[in-house]
Amino acid sequence: MKKSNRKVLIAILVIVLGVGFLIYRGLSNTSVYYMTVAELKTSALGQQIGPNQAVRVGGLVVADSVDYNQRELVLRFALKDEGNPQQTLTAVYKGARPDAFEPDIEALLEGTYNRNSNLFEAQTLLVKCPSKYESEPKKEKAL
Repeated sequence: MKKSNRKVLIAILVIVLGVGFLIYRGLSNTSVYYMTVAELKTSALGQQIGPNQAVRVGGLVVADSVDYNQRELVLRFALKDEGNPQQTLTAVYKGARPDAFEPDIEALLEGTYNRNSNLFEAQTLLVKCPSKYESEPKKEKAL
């Protein structure tokens, strides 16, 4: 093999390895588990989640649990599992309260979970739009 061909092959190999490493790092940093409240608290996978590992959890906002400090933009509330309402999770979100946020609405949180204090620190809070914003189903016309 010629010396110039060997240099080109080594350069291509280094580029491919570099791109592969960047893809791996990007996927590992952005991949997030999705769980329900009950799965997070009771499943084996939930037990394996580390204190700094990002996780996404969904559930219903518990009525009378909402405490919003508008001055400091801190929202505290409890989230319950839809299938198992006895399983609850205390959550803290720092940021503006979404307009559609209210008790018994479905919420999706992304952040970190502290198993010892049963506290979920959310960096992202999404709420499902209420059904009042959905269009009515079309009625079929009688012929």
